Amino acid sequence: MKIWPLRVLLKVLELGSLQAAAQQLHRTAPALSMALQKLEEDVGFALLDRSGYRLQVTPRGEQFCRHAEELLRQHDRLNSVVLQLREGAEPQLRIAYDYTCNPDLLLQALKQVQQEFPVTEVIVAGHSQLEALRNVQRGDADMALTPWLATFQQLADFESLRISDFRLVVALSESLVSQYGMPKSRDELSKIPYILPRELNMGINPEKIYRMSGNSRLRVNDAHTLVQYLKAGMGWGLVPLDLIRREVKRKQLLTIDIPGFLDHIQAEVHLVKLASKHLGPAGDSVWQAFARTEGHEKPI
Repeated sequence: MKIWPLRVLLKVLELGSLQAAAQQLHRTAPALSMALQKLEEDVGFALLDRSGYRLQVTPRGEQFCRHAEELLRQHDRLNSVVLQLREGAEPQLRIAYDYTCNPDLLLQALKQVQQEFPVTEVIVAGHSQLEALRNVQRGDADMALTPWLATFQQLADFESLRISDFRLVVALSESLVSQYGMPKSRDELSKIPYILPRELNMGINPEKIYRMSGNSRLRVNDAHTLVQYLKAGMGWGLVPLDLIRREVKRKQLLTIDIPGFLDHIQAEVHLVKLASKHLGPAGDSVWQAFARTEGHEKPI
């Protein structure tokens, strides 16, 4: 069964006459009549009642037309997919993000991709321990939203765009403050249990960043677990401010400023890809959305 006779049938029923349908479809009325007769021969029953002045659909024809309409919608969607793929739209766009970064930063760019490239399946995956950046390095992701240090450039020929500051704060629960008091120095902080990540995939040892002995250490492998344990009073920890703004506002967590403690930690949030990576239209749309506003904080 061909698509064209179905279009003819639905257009004739929409307009009520062969002549009107012929004008819109740029065919002659006899040609449309022949197409409909051939369609009825193929299906084996009458689709149209021709006894009156205006063509009417038969009961069987009405049921047939409902399925024909859905088939044509699917056919049109398929044609759209074929056209976009033919013009270079990528079947998939793989974006990784580090759990320490707020994925809301990607929202506006991804909404634009949904509108302009509906054929592209966007896969957004969260990772811990800087694995998002590792995925870009291995070619398992097209780009990543990740904390960025200048030393990462040694790992591969990365190209990156600065998205926002990566602000780390010292956070702990009120229950720990009630138990140990509000720490005002590194020495006082070292008396409180603390939570830190495992050694990161990029060869970074968190203990060398914290430079704290501490009387009790608890290691976790992702930022979300860290936040939950901080709220539970399991210890203090360094956490991106973006991830705990709600908890701070609700006073579930407190942030403290230890003079000189975080001065040596300077990081940013970057969108990163391999310099050699050729992005398709959807990926390029995401990249250019951030390139146009590089260095400016994105609204959440």
